[in-house]
Amino acid sequence: MKMVFWVLLTGLCFLASAHAASKKQALYVIEGKISVFESADNFYLTIVDKKGKQHTALCAADLCEKLMLATDDTLGGYKGRKVRVTVGTGKQVDGSGQVMGVMEAFVKIRLVK
Repeated sequence: MKMVFWVLLTGLCFLASAHAASKKQALYVIEGKISVFESADNFYLTIVDKKGKQHTALCAADLCEKLMLATDDTLGGYKGRKVRVTVGTGKQVDGSGQVMGVMEAFVKIRLVK
């Protein structure tokens, strides 16, 4: 239970930090499907575009919180869903919350029908 709390707390701190950094100018937009969501000290999302290219970045959008809470292989039903993501920048942090650097982040994710 303590481990789950720690992961959730770390995740929420990261999302707040990444969201603050995401207010900067967007770099570009990608359309594709949600493929992989990974969590460690940071949360990463992989989107596969229509050409099959994988795009992995920090997950800093509101949808990332829902993915973080998903406990199944389908990512709460989002795996394979078509999305349009806006790529900006986010802060990458270590386990203690210290900023390690800035990298590309998915700052907005919109589900596409």
